[in-house]
Amino acid sequence: MASFADLTSEMDATLLASLKDGRVDFLTASGSVAVEGLDAIVEQDVERIDELSGAVQRVVTICVLKNALGGYDRKGAFRSNSGEPVELLADKAMHLDGIESDDGSLITFYVRP
Repeated sequence: MASFADLTSEMDATLLASLKDGRVDFLTASGSVAVEGLDAIVEQDVERIDELSGAVQRVVTICVLKNALGGYDRKGAFRSNSGEPVELLADKAMHLDGIESDDGSLITFYVRP
């Protein structure tokens, strides 16, 4: 019998596969490819509150499966995968700028150009 964690991971993978905007590659800080072809949900105009000023910023987030990403470089970046591109990320790398959410299965990053 499958554990609850296994079933949750399988459900998240299935949902991400059906809701994804395309695939992304994760790059290290030096620009080399660390992980290729991650299913991703990319959202723009997500509200982020600046903790110092209290101002609301409109930012981009990228959500991927945490176990598919594995260990990651906190100064890394995402780029659109050529096999199944994400239109919003065309021809640019989006660098990590924080974690929006992490439920242990899916992880969503704030990103910036």
